[in-house]
Amino acid sequence: MKLVGYVRVSSESQAENTSLTEQRQKIESYCYAFGHELLQIFEEVGSGKNTTHRPQFQSALKLVSEQADGIIAAKLDRLARNTRDVLALVDDVLQPQRKALILLDLQVDTTTPQGYMILTVMSAVAKLERDIINERTQGGRRAKADNGGYAYGAPAFGQKAVDGELIPDLEELDAIEAIRKHHKSGKSFGAISQWMNMNGYKTKLGRQWHPNSVKRVVDRLYHKT
Repeated sequence: MKLVGYVRVSSESQAENTSLTEQRQKIESYCYAFGHELLQIFEEVGSGKNTTHRPQFQSALKLVSEQADGIIAAKLDRLARNTRDVLALVDDVLQPQRKALILLDLQVDTTTPQGYMILTVMSAVAKLERDIINERTQGGRRAKADNGGYAYGAPAFGQKAVDGELIPDLEELDAIEAIRKHHKSGKSFGAISQWMNMNGYKTKLGRQWHPNSVKRVVDRLYHKT
């Protein structure tokens, strides 16, 4: 197979040590042992969070697409930040072009039945992790809501969320009191909204007041009582 290598460290200080050299040596040794032709090794210094901001990685993928049969890296985290991102790379980029992925630390070679099986297991584990996280998140929100706590959704006007708890918003409470007084005096929603805007009051989203937004506050006041 014709392969393209990719090595990466996340900082300049790491680039000065032996990490890049070790990665290159592992890739070169593997290709020599299994008779693969190593077209080029791309080196990168930078974070692995966003692949679009890694020009050498994009160049490696381009060469793979044009001339090679696959891409090889010494470790999964040199290629992407987690299993999920590697699976996305395989599903969205490599497999549609019938290109291979080889990760030496996990003994993954998608051209072999064993390597593909490992990748399938990785995919299943990643999905299980996502499902467990989602279930815990939803369960935690339900439990908090059942106990009268703030779980999710936008806080009502007059409240704000701080560290997962609802607390009074003093400025918004001041606006509510102004609306209550003017409504009690018999003013229309339109007249109240004009007064609120003239006196610098804003809605929760920082916008101007309108008759309907005043009406919603009034309806909530009556609902509370």
